[in-house]
Amino acid sequence: MRKNKTHDLSLPGVDPSVYLSDNYVVLDFEVYVGDGHFGSSLDPRNHLALACYSNMATGGMRSHWGGEFDQADLCRAVEKADFIVGHNLKYEYGWLRRCGVDISRLIGFDTQIAEYVLLGNLAAGDPEHGVPRTSISLDACCIRRGLASKDPIVDIWIKNGISVADMPRAWVEGRCKQDVKSTQLLFKLQREALRRSGRVHLLYTRCLLTPVLATIETTGVHLDAERVRETTASYRGRLAELESEFAALTGGINFRSPKQVAEYIYDTLGFEEPKGRDGAPKRTPGGNRIANKRVFDSLKAKTEDQRRFLEIKRDIGHVSSALSKNLDYFQEICDERNSIFHAQLNQTVTATHRLSSTGIPEVSEKSVQLTNIPRAFKRLFNARRDGWLIGEVDGAQLEYRVAAFLGNDPRARDDISDPAFDIHILAGAEATRRPYEECYAAYKRGEEWAIALRQWAKIRTFRPLYGGSSGTPDEQRWFAAFKERYSVLADKQKDWVYEVLEHKELRTPWGLRFYFPTARLSSTGYCNVGNAVYNYPIQSLATAEIIPIAIIHFWHRVRASKFEDFIIPVNTIHDSLVCEVHPDYVEQFRDICRLSFGHDVGSYLARVYNLHFDVPLGAGIKIGTHWGSGEETKYEYSKAES
Repeated sequence: MRKNKTHDLSLPGVDPSVYLSDNYVVLDFEVYVGDGHFGSSLDPRNHLALACYSNMATGGMRSHWGGEFDQADLCRAVEKADFIVGHNLKYEYGWLRRCGVDISRLIGFDTQIAEYVLLGNLAAGDPEHGVPRTSISLDACCIRRGLASKDPIVDIWIKNGISVADMPRAWVEGRCKQDVKSTQLLFKLQREALRRSGRVHLLYTRCLLTPVLATIETTGVHLDAERVRETTASYRGRLAELESEFAALTGGINFRSPKQVAEYIYDTLGFEEPKGRDGAPKRTPGGNRIANKRVFDSLKAKTEDQRRFLEIKRDIGHVSSALSKNLDYFQEICDERNSIFHAQLNQTVTATHRLSSTGIPEVSEKSVQLTNIPRAFKRLFNARRDGWLIGEVDGAQLEYRVAAFLGNDPRARDDISDPAFDIHILAGAEATRRPYEECYAAYKRGEEWAIALRQWAKIRTFRPLYGGSSGTPDEQRWFAAFKERYSVLADKQKDWVYEVLEHKELRTPWGLRFYFPTARLSSTGYCNVGNAVYNYPIQSLATAEIIPIAIIHFWHRVRASKFEDFIIPVNTIHDSLVCEVHPDYVEQFRDICRLSFGHDVGSYLARVYNLHFDVPLGAGIKIGTHWGSGEETKYEYSKAES
């Protein structure tokens, strides 16, 4: 039978047709939960209770009650299989890892991810346009196909926190075996649907990423306890100063009293009450003046007192939010968990199919999502080993390059290939009616105004890619200039909108499908889902396909080179990968980054996706003592380098 041969230095044997083999194992686990949550393998308080699996090579269902050190038969079965099947396989990967299995040698077929691929963006839903989320739980997937659902009694017990140890063994084993049977039937139906629609390769790539994510989750990230303590103390001190200044400014009114707040902002400060469409002031159902957060966000200052009030209140909100959402949790992690915390990386949440993150409560009920760490707090993360460094690699202007490829825009291609062209400088120049050459030369000379102009532009440069058109006069000048400069791309995006309006569906060149069942055109020519149609293909190819492909190759190159003890991935955010790096392996880290984020991506897209990505890819690499520190070096990859 075929064996896995995909994981040598450059993954030459990648082959989605492995899923056509009948040498596979379907598995499911039950866990003794000691963490009070969901039995994650990350928590040492949890232990494996039962493994049920169906081995298609030998036939029959098998089950074994025992811990992670008592599953030798299962370990042999999965290691001999061409691939394994499960629903939410990252969970099983974590436990197989604790059983001693080298999960880097396994290929999986995750029926949850398969459903996600088949549904396109419908699993995420679009509440703004009346499209609810579509559940991809095993039960929901089976019920949609007329297959058996879970045992309702055991399911209720588990969801209400009753331990597997306190349930009748026969009932638990029956549930686990039923899950294996249901997963196997679901797998066969999904495999055929993916094959028939030409989407097997999409699942394959996502499943190659799963063991990488399972390993990253197990490793966790490390906080610099001294920096966390200093930063937290600084923010608390700043909050106390702001609150004291605010109390003096307002006379110490009780901000929990809507009546006092309304009197202060409307009567004392003289802000105008917000009005409805009829021109009358908006009021509460009881007829009282409104004084809530939405009102504060809408207030416009006309006097110095009003400006100072809004400024201090805004600053208090920012500082309070930083403490409650991040710093207090970081401090607890440093105090209680040796400065290390973990987060879950989700593969089946977003509409564009890029990863998201969910915090795992480890000290209190609070948690932090690694994909939403404020830029200012990246400096709080360092390596857990003394003397080690933090290395970060990201896809340089990746969505811009993807847009140039998808739009086949010759001007965008030329600009990307021109080492003397800086699109952020162009955006700032167009917005402020300055000559590009003047701005570019000033930036290269290090003049502060040009540096500030480029920084201002960076958060606005690519808004037109995602349908952005409204803004200040300066912004609108750039948006118009962008669409004029890249008119071929703009026309392609309009074509996507026309396709969606006609078919309620957009089929991408790499096989993923997006569905827009509520798409419609208004009498003024506005498409209600236009921004999503502009955004999804670009963001998806960039961060749901290209970056995962790069990370997969990075991980396997590190392992094949025997560097896994010296280059350790700890996090991924959208278009980047963060690693802890031994100082003697910095150059090896750079070399692997350049290969995996350049050559490997192009080669894999051509071989597996039949997609010849002929726009140069770029990578930005930073190495420093903390996340985000160090000078960035940029690398451009062209087809010729393969």
